[in-house]
Amino acid sequence: MQGTKHEIPDWAFEFHGHRCPAMPLGYLAGKYALKLLGIEKEKDTNTYVFSETGDEHHQGCFDDGVQAATGCTYGKGNYKRLHYGKMAIIVYKPGKGAVRIRPKPEILNECSKFEFSKYRKSGIPASQVPREVSDEVINYILSKDFEELFYYEFLKDFTYSSPKKTMARIVCDDCGEPTYENYIKIFNGKRLCPRCYEIERNKSGNL
Repeated sequence: MQGTKHEIPDWAFEFHGHRCPAMPLGYLAGKYALKLLGIEKEKDTNTYVFSETGDEHHQGCFDDGVQAATGCTYGKGNYKRLHYGKMAIIVYKPGKGAVRIRPKPEILNECSKFEFSKYRKSGIPASQVPREVSDEVINYILSKDFEELFYYEFLKDFTYSSPKKTMARIVCDDCGEPTYENYIKIFNGKRLCPRCYEIERNKSGNL
């Protein structure tokens, strides 16, 4: 689009499921973090994102954008939610450092003034908002430089050690389902998955 300074790939919108302002904002936040740290999109699990969003609010769409841009995902285990109720991320790569990115309040305020917000506040799902309405606020975001959209801060003392992962599985003695070994719990001499462990504890009165 004329006047835009960034592009969001179509597949990112398809992955997310609808067109809204929060996903592109997250995508650009992720891209900006990679730029500031001087790193590429993560292909494996050597970069980590800690999102300050949560579950009990709207605009969690921000997280899908961050995942699409950074390559850090829930599935790979290198994307964590901190549940602070804020639209902000920390991107960390050992040897490169950590940076915290957050949208500027004035940007969030301006986005809320677009007609898209009126549709959403009236209860209309984002997927049913007319394309021209959603694109109006999306193009507003895409027309801004990174520096206009976000504040950033390098976190000098930030460190994180990823938990040890395993590929080994053990068959649960109750349900018979293969369970990764580091989730197996022992109860009355039986090796149990977490679900069966809780069932056995409840049966025995060990709450």
